[in-house]
Amino acid sequence: LECTEVEFCLGLLRALKHWGSGSGVRGERIKKAMLARAIRGEGLGKPPFGYRIGPDGKLEVVSEETATVQRIFNLYTQEDMGMRRIVRYLNEREIPTRSGGGWSIVTVRDVLRNRAYLGTYTRFGMRVPRSHQAIIDSAEFSLAQEKMTQRRTPRTPHPGESFLLSGLAFCSSCGNRMIGVSRRQGWSH
Repeated sequence: LECTEVEFCLGLLRALKHWGSGSGVRGERIKKAMLARAIRGEGLGKPPFGYRIGPDGKLEVVSEETATVQRIFNLYTQEDMGMRRIVRYLNEREIPTRSGGGWSIVTVRDVLRNRAYLGTYTRFGMRVPRSHQAIIDSAEFSLAQEKMTQRRTPRTPHPGESFLLSGLAFCSSCGNRMIGVSRRQGWSH
């Protein structure tokens, strides 16, 4: 599985909070350095599919992956394929993800949502436009966002269920309180 940008940001914020809580001065220096790199549009963490971090610290295009990103947008916006069909299309043609594995709905969705493909670097809640070469033009990106909004199925509220051990049991790995979650998922073709 590939880590989403949201997961990366949450992990980065947790790390910054952790570093900042221990050795005040050192943590502040690290936070300031990371923020300065983000302002300059320099890559922090794993770059999105289609890019790598170049010698100058900025995102640069990976041509083999760029064609796949453009194909995903084209299939979604021009050929009106849904995410499930795009996943099938990519996997049937054995077009690998960066890790060499197969595609999933989550990875395709993350590609379609990622503003990095417009040439915009986004970190710490700020956007640095034109910080690197765009792979997708703004019209196609906007069309993809509109289609995703239109295709989103309305969720019906379900009554909450009580979980007897919610908040009482602890995770042996991270030590956080465990809570109960119910998921109801439906699939349509």
